[in-house]
Amino acid sequence: MSTASAIASQSSTSRRPSVCCNASCRHAAACEATRGGDPDLLDMREVVERVGPFSEGDRLVQPDAPHLAAFAVHSGLAKTVTEGRVVAFHLPGELFALDAQRTQTHSASVVAVGKTWFCRFPRTATDALCEHSAAIATHLRTLRRRERAFTRRATDGSALERVTSFLLELFDRRRRVEGIGSGFVPLPMSRDDIGSYLGMSAATVTRMLARLRSDGSIAIRADGVDVLHEASLRDRFL
Repeated sequence: MSTASAIASQSSTSRRPSVCCNASCRHAAACEATRGGDPDLLDMREVVERVGPFSEGDRLVQPDAPHLAAFAVHSGLAKTVTEGRVVAFHLPGELFALDAQRTQTHSASVVAVGKTWFCRFPRTATDALCEHSAAIATHLRTLRRRERAFTRRATDGSALERVTSFLLELFDRRRRVEGIGSGFVPLPMSRDDIGSYLGMSAATVTRMLARLRSDGSIAIRADGVDVLHEASLRDRFL
């Protein structure tokens, strides 16, 4: 039995319906846990646990809960909420909740947006992997530093610039997950959540989207937007 398999066999949880992380996962090429399938990081697949489904508003973790694992969205969407404000949205394949406070607890809530499944990486298992793999230790340390250094820049700029930047950010992140293709950007989160993240009201979010539609940059659907002219959106920041 490999070191990773031995570590995985020692990890258990009451919400562990299946362990099925492999190259056939639709998000394998974009999974941050293995950096898209880096051979030096594939042991991370041996310790992952699938948890869910979570429904709209269900909390994956909450403030002051013991920090027992990191997570990635497998399907759906999640948001991190701190002191009543949305500070991050998490797309499939993105690893988060890596960093722990000195108290070894979570500092924020992670909440499901719609029906969501998560990949759970138990801290005891990832710590054990780090002891046996310098590559995994370095990779997780890099992601942890990124998370620790994260500063909320979403409220910089005019309202129109913030909404445009938000759409482009989601567009680019989804492109990494899904590959180049559709210009559709799903927006399953509420306008209130977008406004919380961007530091504006839901009504302002709606007005800014309408402005982008009126100039032909996007088309608005009930469940998101179609980016019609990517260049015109990016030109706003030149």
